[in-house]
Amino acid sequence: MNNVTKIVQKFVKERDWDNQPPGDIAKSIIIEAAELLEKFQWSDFFAENAAMDPEVKKEIIDELADVFVYAIEMAIILDCDIETIVKNKLAKAAKKYPANVVKGKLGSKKYWEIKKKHRAGK
Repeated sequence: MNNVTKIVQKFVKERDWDNQPPGDIAKSIIIEAAELLEKFQWSDFFAENAAMDPEVKKEIIDELADVFVYAIEMAIILDCDIETIVKNKLAKAAKKYPANVVKGKLGSKKYWEIKKKHRAGK
């Protein structure tokens, strides 16, 4: 991960883009995520569809890369270690959604009960 972070850091620095406000980067993440989502609009797309159509897969990967680049740029701006923040987030999610309770039940009543309870506590 450190290598990718250094590559992004070098890329933005070479273009003098390393002084962007975090809000602008957050907006860019959302915009690129919307472009990624657009690739799935009006479809019941599954991974096997991408394997059958290399052009579609390339478009999805390009949009996904844009999201990653901006997210990495945000981590650089906020001076956070990506590996650490991802591990911490997954640890929180593991407590919130214990595997033995939600395994194979994404979208189930139990999953949504946990989610609703969590949101109510905010």
